[in-house]
Amino acid sequence: MLRNLFSRPAERANGNISIAEILKGCEAGRMQSVGYMQVIPLLSDINDERIASPDEAEVSTQNYGSLIFNNLADRVVIVPLHAGYVVKQAAQNHAMAHAAVVQSAASKTYDTAMCIQQSQGGFIAADKYKLMILPFALREKALGLRKEQAFDKLWKSISEFNERMGAQASGHLEFFLEQFKSELDQFVAEFESVPRQVGAIVLIDGQVVGIERAPSQTYWLSIWPALIRECYGSLAIEYRRSMGDKAELSQIRIPLAGSVNSLEDIERLLREAEAREEELARNTVRSLIDDAFVREVEEEVEGFTLETLSHDQLCGQIVHEQGNVLYASLIVAERWKHRSPWRAAQPFTV
Repeated sequence: MLRNLFSRPAERANGNISIAEILKGCEAGRMQSVGYMQVIPLLSDINDERIASPDEAEVSTQNYGSLIFNNLADRVVIVPLHAGYVVKQAAQNHAMAHAAVVQSAASKTYDTAMCIQQSQGGFIAADKYKLMILPFALREKALGLRKEQAFDKLWKSISEFNERMGAQASGHLEFFLEQFKSELDQFVAEFESVPRQVGAIVLIDGQVVGIERAPSQTYWLSIWPALIRECYGSLAIEYRRSMGDKAELSQIRIPLAGSVNSLEDIERLLREAEAREEELARNTVRSLIDDAFVREVEEEVEGFTLETLSHDQLCGQIVHEQGNVLYASLIVAERWKHRSPWRAAQPFTV
């Protein structure tokens, strides 16, 4: 267990905030690892049920590029960052470019939403629908477009993503979702939530790609299947495709070391390898938990503040109440992929 990962005090300067502060009150559980993906569960005894889960709200559309949330709960609803809705009716699927805080027992329309089904017409009837989170490859782009009112603003990125994944190149996200349905479903089965879990640190091949936190265990259970399936599952598939025919896992998998003469030897060597893999992940997380984000306030609802965060490595949004973070969704920035080899490079010597 990585229980002391977030225990050291974090410095605060000029109103900035760090991962250590965002994950205050959490401890890290035992790492789960399947294929190229690793998940470190975030556990907490803080269980703030004042925030309703997104499935407490009815969702509908009346105009293309707008999403309406009708909060049926007597508590505020946090709509998670990049929530999407793929419906079976003849209606244009939509997604949010940002998170949202919807007032208790109220309805709110967001005109900064996006159509994610290019040539389909029709509006979504008010109802409760299964939550989808945008694929990882689309999230940073969507976040950058969060203030733009244009229903087609993500079509080009969806088309490029589909083509890269071998699906039909158009602004229909469902083409990717249908082609990889079985693979995406498998991630939900492989990474089940554990007791006391309110979040997760997600790694691909040993590198942090996302940090997620929820206000309660109930809220977490309502969003985790969408996060692990469409968001991080899609990234694992994309990474696997990029590796081509390479069978080995280049970063995180450690070969067994030692002679094997019995089943007990195998079990011991597996435990040792698992511990070394977990320590590698632990060191990766430690390297970034004190880095500070720049903050931008987006909205305030009933004492809860939604902010956008930017950082060399991560970007995303949080919801806090007087500095105490209840919700966070942070993903690795594209620019970091190009900078990280330079950060790890050793000084020149002769």
